[in-house]
Amino acid sequence: MQIDTTNILFICGGAFSGLERIINRRMDAASIGFGAQMKKAIDDPKVQGRYFDSAIPKDLVEYGMIPEFVGRFPVIVATKGLDKKNLIDILTVPRNSIMKQYRRLFAMDDVNFHVTKEGLDEIAETALGRGTGARGLRSITDSVLMETQYVVPSMPDVHTVYVDASAVRGERKPILLKDPDMTIAKYESMVEAQGSESTDVPAGAICVNIDGETDDEEAA
Repeated sequence: MQIDTTNILFICGGAFSGLERIINRRMDAASIGFGAQMKKAIDDPKVQGRYFDSAIPKDLVEYGMIPEFVGRFPVIVATKGLDKKNLIDILTVPRNSIMKQYRRLFAMDDVNFHVTKEGLDEIAETALGRGTGARGLRSITDSVLMETQYVVPSMPDVHTVYVDASAVRGERKPILLKDPDMTIAKYESMVEAQGSESTDVPAGAICVNIDGETDDEEAA
């Protein structure tokens, strides 16, 4: 989004975590009787967004800012919280997105990088669950791929790094495809044929192992 700043002195922005509780106390003060306000689920991002829309300078002063500072902001504008689709777009769409950075990183070793739709969904869901939003996407992705970054350069027969929801959840490590005939489509069809309850990795693929110890049968 582009903004003409010709007549704008300065812009101040931030997450203002906890401000919604101050606004909640002001707007929905405890009361009894027919006019009583029901308690709101202020941890819900949608509810928080509605509260931020109602922010006034007094709320910012109570939040901890000095009146002289708040008085220099004649306009207070709130933005909506990010949902899962927004987080997935942040992961994949920008020119320097996290997924594209990893794709270029592994390409330096002539290795492809693939994350399934379910894997992206799981990363976004984890960020939402932790309440970290877009700021947490990097740390979540790095924790999933940390070992893989160190293992892949020493394995010249690996041609693809495959990350799915199970790898993101930590149920197992990311998958390395080694067999030249093992394509992503072939691997996924073999996994589907095994069934969702199977934990075996199809021949021609292995799980990341930081010690470099793999079964001969898996490495075949």
